Amino acid sequence: MIRPLLAVACAFVFAVSAAYAQSAYDRVDAEDEQQEDGAAGNAWRSWSQRSATALAAAGGPRELALAAVLRPHDAGADAQRLAWQRRAAGRAGADVLTNAWLAASGEPDIRVRAAQRWLGEEPTNLAPLLARGGSVDALLADARGAGRFDLHMLDQVRWAQSALLRTSPTADERAALAGAGTSDPVELATLSASSLWAGTALPDPAPLLRACAPTAVRGDAVRLGRCRHVGTVMADASDTQFGRSVGLRMLEQLAATPAERAAAQARRRTLDWRMLEWGRASAALPHGGAGQFVRFLADPSLRTEADLVDRALREAGVAGEPSPGWQVPR
Repeated sequence: MIRPLLAVACAFVFAVSAAYAQSAYDRVDAEDEQQEDGAAGNAWRSWSQRSATALAAAGGPRELALAAVLRPHDAGADAQRLAWQRRAAGRAGADVLTNAWLAASGEPDIRVRAAQRWLGEEPTNLAPLLARGGSVDALLADARGAGRFDLHMLDQVRWAQSALLRTSPTADERAALAGAGTSDPVELATLSASSLWAGTALPDPAPLLRACAPTAVRGDAVRLGRCRHVGTVMADASDTQFGRSVGLRMLEQLAATPAERAAAQARRRTLDWRMLEWGRASAALPHGGAGQFVRFLADPSLRTEADLVDRALREAGVAGEPSPGWQVPR
């Protein structure tokens, strides 16, 4: 299903940033907002099902993993989706992108094994630990050597975009989907890819946030230290604004001094400002900025979501820092 990327992130972080709901990804919601059973919904289902079938027939591990994500979530499709996931898992090997998709969307046994394979390839990446699930104590202990939180967002979206373009929507499907903001096949594939990724790949940080809440770490110096380490990694070395937001929330709650708390709050205000202004700038562009997003994805120098936001704000002539005293609008 097509879903807004940062709206999903916002739900996970318990309204960490009200600005996220207005992000530049919040452009297309063809099924939830527009006639679930109408023309746009039917067009999306038709296109996604043809894409899933074609990708599965190609037989590569990434294709199979994405085909399973595209498969409709109903009882009749569950057996086929699971079969594709199992074939993808059997062929994934050390491929990080395949294992990341499976770690986020697979059945429980597939998810855990995929996360372990991903972690084996990137032992200093916190993301597969969070995707793996299980005991938070084990996560915190295993995260001692983590130095980044990398969901490979742009790499995943770029690959999914190219995969969806192998089966372009028909003229009738494009006409039906035009109500979602654009009928351009490349723009539709790009927005669909980003929304599929958002609805699948963002891990739930709730168990981590609960385990690292001030009441949970009080009197436990070991857990406090590990939680502060995880918060620092996510705040300083995430490829998504989602990861940065979670990390800053943790650092704010676990601050040892008023100065540390104020510093975390200032960084969160800056992140909120950037996301809000990005949304506003994109809303002023044709198709809600879809064409700009396509252009950004085509630029390999943009490696993280922050890079993308920087470019968007520069092009809009918007400052990257809020004015003193600025607060998120309520």
